[in-house]
Amino acid sequence: MRLKIGLAFFLQITISSLLPAVVANAESVTATYLYNLSDFNGVMPYSGARTFVDEARGEVYVVAGGGVDIFNASGMQIYHFDYDRELGGVYDAAVDEQGRILLLSHKENEYRIVLCNYRGEPQRSFPLRNLPPEFEAFRPGRMVYRAGEVYLADQGGMYVAVLDPEGRFLRGYDIATLYQFDDRQRMENGIEGFMVDNNRNILYVIGALGRAAIQSPDSTIREFGKRGSGAGKFGVPGGIAEDRFGNILVTDKLRGVIMIFNKDFQFLREFGFRGTRPGNVIVPNEITVDTAAGRVYVSQMRRRGVNIYQLTYQ
Repeated sequence: MRLKIGLAFFLQITISSLLPAVVANAESVTATYLYNLSDFNGVMPYSGARTFVDEARGEVYVVAGGGVDIFNASGMQIYHFDYDRELGGVYDAAVDEQGRILLLSHKENEYRIVLCNYRGEPQRSFPLRNLPPEFEAFRPGRMVYRAGEVYLADQGGMYVAVLDPEGRFLRGYDIATLYQFDDRQRMENGIEGFMVDNNRNILYVIGALGRAAIQSPDSTIREFGKRGSGAGKFGVPGGIAEDRFGNILVTDKLRGVIMIFNKDFQFLREFGFRGTRPGNVIVPNEITVDTAAGRVYVSQMRRRGVNIYQLTYQ
């Protein structure tokens, strides 16, 4: 009898301990404002800055103002480097598994991937190579590094090219063609909020349509979103990201909120809200999720900087 009671108690405790992981995929996720990215003088007054996270080292990168700022897990700036003027214009940055920094640069009508050391000092530079004819007008402005591959997005042209770190073309996606857009529709739409998850799914927003999309490596597209002014509806969606449970976070520049949807695109809740108090947002656009730490970084306009929120799963 003692053995049966002990076994029943053990099973009850074990099942109970597993429940939060199951529930965390649904309605249990909440977001709590922590603080803004700062230096010793106070909040960094970014406007529309591009952010990304080095999860292995717990560091946050911000691309803005002609350079890159690096912050620790507490949101304090620990390093800054300016771009080498010889690189030309630098549009975006990423970091690989070894902590090396990759820059997307443009000079004299040529796009290049510049490999830098952890201090941001250029080491090698690679032009984009072997692009197919349909990518002749490719004008990338965004870059994501994922598992040994570099994803470049031409947001206005609705193209995504996947290359190796030395600039060699591996594969590409013409998103406008997947949507059966003609040339005029391609120009009128474009994509925003470019992101690639750990399963190599590409996430983006087509703001003109009021839709968010997840595109798998085989080009299958799942999309969601409805226009409206109420909770869970899209005014002008901007950024998109994904947490470790597959929940999807979308910023809305018009409504001034960050919305959370589960992996089945069901609306869960929203946070942030338009305003000037701590934790509020003004025109939130770029969003980055540190899936390891459950932190959310939301960039906004009007020199309001980058808000940091903590995701909690009951």
